[in-house]
Amino acid sequence: MAEEILDGSGNGYRAKVDEHKRLHVDAITFGRSEQEVELGNGYSVNTGTFSLTTANKSACFYMKNNEDFDIVITAMFYIFGSSNANGDITVDVLKNPTAGTIISGAVDAEMAGVNRNFGSSLTLKDNTLVYKGAEGNTFTDGTKLISSIVQSKSRTPIIVGDIVLPKGSSIGFDVTPPTGNTAMNVQIGLGLFIDTLKDLT
Repeated sequence: MAEEILDGSGNGYRAKVDEHKRLHVDAITFGRSEQEVELGNGYSVNTGTFSLTTANKSACFYMKNNEDFDIVITAMFYIFGSSNANGDITVDVLKNPTAGTIISGAVDAEMAGVNRNFGSSLTLKDNTLVYKGAEGNTFTDGTKLISSIVQSKSRTPIIVGDIVLPKGSSIGFDVTPPTGNTAMNVQIGLGLFIDTLKDLT
């Protein structure tokens, strides 16, 4: 005998299945990112503004996931403003850096995990390291994941799809200013969520 999906309210309604074996429902669906933000697990991270004063490469951002869940980065952006140099800026995104002066001389990012649910008191900073860099800071390891060339005096969103940081993994950003630079303002920011729902899917 065929099984039926019945209305649990006691009104006797049955679910409809069409000739293509599709169940007809009226549903509201959420992506995990949206649902995690509603649960208070979505965050914005930003170094705040600091200045690079040469044309040499500097480590500018570091984040390590010490949460019990994966961190999923959904957005990355760079903001640069130079008063005296024009030309290309190179930004290298590093996978799993573990050492360098940006880490040994750690300075917390200005926005080290601001909750995107304005009604939530949950924080990211206590469980995750988020550091901003400075002129001459370094990474001494890590694998180059993404390399971008962008213009000075620009705001650049980077669209590469989600990046997943399991517990213990890290991400870093190296910035090389244009030739002749002596004063370039830098901001690096991320949008992310903690994926507490992963094991429920």
